[in-house]
Amino acid sequence: MRRLGYAAALAVWLGAGSSATRAADLSPQKMLEIKPTQQSGVDYETPADQAGIDACKVETVTDAQKRAVGYALRDGQGKLLRRFISTNGGKSLTQWSYYQDGFEVYRESDVDGDRRLDECRWMNTGGTRIAVVQGNKIVGWKRLSAEEATKVAVQALSAGDASLVDSLVATSEELTAAGLPKEVVARVASAPEKRAEQVAALTAALKAGGEKLAWNRFDGAMPHAIPADPEVGVAKDLVLYENAMIFTSAPAAAGAQPAKLSMLQVPELIQLGEVWKFVELPRSVDPEKPVVAAAAGIRASLYETVGGAGPGGHDEAMEAPLRALAEFDKANNAAILGGDKREVAQFHLKRIPLLKAVADAAGDAEEKLSYNKQSVDSLVSAYQTGVYPKGREALDAVVKAGGPLASYASYRLIGADFVMRNEEPNGNFVANQKKWMGDLEEFLKLFPKADEASEVWLQLGSSNEFNAEEDKAREDYKKLVEDFPETLAGKKAAGALRRLDLEGKSFSIKGDGADGTTVDTAAISGKTVLVVFWASWGGQSVRRELPDLIKIAEKNADKGFQIVGVCLDNDKADLEAFQKEHNLPWPQIFEPNGIDGRLAVEYGIISLPTMFLVDAQGKVVNRNLRSASEVERQLEKTLAAKPAGVALGVK
Repeated sequence: MRRLGYAAALAVWLGAGSSATRAADLSPQKMLEIKPTQQSGVDYETPADQAGIDACKVETVTDAQKRAVGYALRDGQGKLLRRFISTNGGKSLTQWSYYQDGFEVYRESDVDGDRRLDECRWMNTGGTRIAVVQGNKIVGWKRLSAEEATKVAVQALSAGDASLVDSLVATSEELTAAGLPKEVVARVASAPEKRAEQVAALTAALKAGGEKLAWNRFDGAMPHAIPADPEVGVAKDLVLYENAMIFTSAPAAAGAQPAKLSMLQVPELIQLGEVWKFVELPRSVDPEKPVVAAAAGIRASLYETVGGAGPGGHDEAMEAPLRALAEFDKANNAAILGGDKREVAQFHLKRIPLLKAVADAAGDAEEKLSYNKQSVDSLVSAYQTGVYPKGREALDAVVKAGGPLASYASYRLIGADFVMRNEEPNGNFVANQKKWMGDLEEFLKLFPKADEASEVWLQLGSSNEFNAEEDKAREDYKKLVEDFPETLAGKKAAGALRRLDLEGKSFSIKGDGADGTTVDTAAISGKTVLVVFWASWGGQSVRRELPDLIKIAEKNADKGFQIVGVCLDNDKADLEAFQKEHNLPWPQIFEPNGIDGRLAVEYGIISLPTMFLVDAQGKVVNRNLRSASEVERQLEKTLAAKPAGVALGVK
């Protein structure tokens, strides 16, 4: 089942002698010699020297009937280190737990009692993932976050473990069950027969000097939702990350300079229930060179293969060029996977005439424009490789030609130039951002009414706000509201202006609770309230702050302090999974559409977490709290002020 030896001996001791005798006979050394079967990705506490081991104590664990069910090991300060128990009333151990700082971080279980390991799971600071195990190897997942999927992928690639990589890649059957049409599945599903070769190539590309890789972080803007739509053959809602990045490095020796970062591009991750999986394997990219966005994927395949033009599908004249485009993408996918800049540029350049053929065949003006925009996207991708400088001349020509395609090409070119400048050796981000914002301002002079203008105004406003230029941000937001009031960007700008003016004003927020009830801060009479906008996809900043907020809530509960969460997850299942793991003790508002939902738009939320502190009189004392430490400092001042006691939310 596992590394038996001492584990078998422990099971025998369960049935012999008194609890005190059995614990006394079992040494700390013997318990510490029982290691997890999954060595990679398991961080737990072990005494560093013999003195630390000698200070440990073994205890017998008993159940409600005072029967011995296993053993626990504590260090010299009384913190738990190990806990090995039987959970089924038998004499065989079925659960092995490992601890860090007194908290359980990793557990292995024989779920069905057949003396074989079935499941391993990470918890608390160890993560959230739950793996299915057969023959001591991970063969599948019951729960796996997007961040952890990328971390396990790096561990698997570092070890050259193709079978573990297999467990992280969505199969054709899983993609079909997720609601994708068979035609799309056939196009995007990663071929398992090539997996070992791809793993070997990726591992060779990433390893530096033979050292193991270490996962640093996962960066993705936000997940995208593709709604169920019978017209295009999508049976269920789909949630994806597209063109995200994994940052890795070789472990640095103690006291040494941090190792150089390397990068993996993730074309697509898809959510399958509680498990995130790769649609195709990540690609190795050079962090010092421009990164080219993946061109093909689920969304592109849905549009091109199934007919995303809308009800009624495509005109017959479009079928032949669409088929040619789909066949080209499938036949040349290796060029993108290979990562060679010249091959990538050639792929996009050869794609352009195929896209133009589809656009020429389109009878609908909107559909024609859509495919012409895809041609611009391919031209931008070729230019952004850095090996096709003529791409800029071609894009400038599109801009000079005028029309709705001109503004789109100009907007995309501004973004490409910004990315390329930032990836130059010794690039100056502050100077590059200033240039980018200047280019956006010039865009608005040339194309003040373009479709892209509202998004440009929002980018300028949010950038100025992040740069602490709130007066400029207000001007940007006001202009956006005046010129594009009915757009989503215009509504977000109105919300941002509302948020910037909150301090000193009466405030209440109301919405549908995650548990089906109504959450209304106006009903919380006389309490100081922290409103937290967050999402499980909000990255390390959210995951770092929430545990500290829990401590602040517990510490100040008897002082009239309450937290109310506003979860901006797209899928309620994500909130429920996060809540199950982290047990956030405050009420949660959850409404559809995530970051584009009603409350996020109403307050112009542009980053997470965003927190408002409201005093016992129902007035906002701070609308720009970004961390738990800032909350704690502001809360101490607010609670010390001893307000007169007006009910929260009274206008």
